Amino acid sequence: MPSRYFSLCEQAALALSLLAIGFLLIDPFMLERAQALSPAARAFFRCITDVGRSHWMLIPPAAIIAWAIVLRRRHVGVRNAAGYALIISTAGFVFVSIAGAGLVASLLKNILGRARPKLFDTVGHFDFQFFAFQSDHVSIPSGHATAIFAFATVVAIFWPRGRLLLYTLAAWIALSRVFIGVHYFTDAVLGAILGIVFPYLVRGRFAARRWLFDYGAEGGYRLRGPRTQAWLGWPGPVRRSQDLAARQGPAARQGPKSQAVIHRRPWTRASAGPEKA
Repeated sequence: MPSRYFSLCEQAALALSLLAIGFLLIDPFMLERAQALSPAARAFFRCITDVGRSHWMLIPPAAIIAWAIVLRRRHVGVRNAAGYALIISTAGFVFVSIAGAGLVASLLKNILGRARPKLFDTVGHFDFQFFAFQSDHVSIPSGHATAIFAFATVVAIFWPRGRLLLYTLAAWIALSRVFIGVHYFTDAVLGAILGIVFPYLVRGRFAARRWLFDYGAEGGYRLRGPRTQAWLGWPGPVRRSQDLAARQGPAARQGPKSQAVIHRRPWTRASAGPEKA
C-alpha cells in the first residue's frame, strides 16, 4: 500500500516493529544457521566477503579526480573544461556517495555499540554499549554491507538495466558477513538500507547544483546529456523527450504565453495591410 495512506507516526511504528522482529527472531535464527554451515560454505563466504571493503571502490575515483584536475590546468579551453568537469563530477559523485555512506556507518557503529555475534553466548544479541569505541561493540550497521550497496546503487543510477544483477551480488556480499559470524542479519539489512539511501541523497544535492544530474521535466532526476544516457542504456523515450525539448529551444520552455504571441503575429501583419492602403 502506498506510503501516503500511512501517517509519519504509523510508518515509524511499522519500521520499529519490523526492526524488533529482526532483532528478536531473525538474528538468533540466522546466527544458528551460520554456525551450522559446512566448512566449505564458510570458506566460500570468507573468500567473497572482502569484496565489501571500500578501498577498491574509493581509490580509483579519487585518482581520476586528481588526474582530471591536473590535466584541466594544462589543457585550457571551453570544450576541454567542460569535458574535465564532467569527469570530475562523475568521479566525485561516486566518491562522495560511497565514502559518505561509509563515514555515516562508522559513526553509527561507534555510537550504538552493539556487541558482535561472537559475544552472543555471554551478553546475548541485544547488548548495546553506547559510545563504547571497542572493536567487539561495532556490529551495527555492517560497514561492508553499506559500502557494497552504496557502490551497487551508484552504478545502478548510471546503468539502470543492471540493477537486478548489481543488487543480487551486493546482497550475497552483505549476507557473507552474517554467514561468517561477524554480523547479525539486522546489521547487514540496516547497512544495505544506508548504502542505498545515501547515494540518492547525494544525487539530489548534485541535481540542485546541476552537477552531473538535473531535474526531469516530469519530476524526478535525470542524467545530463542524451549521448551519455544512450551509452549507458537509458530508456529511449526519456532521451527523445529531452532531444525534442532541446530542439524546440526557448519557445518551448516559455510555455503557452509565448506560443499565443507567436500565433497573433501573422494576424497583426495581415490587418496592418489594408490600413496602410
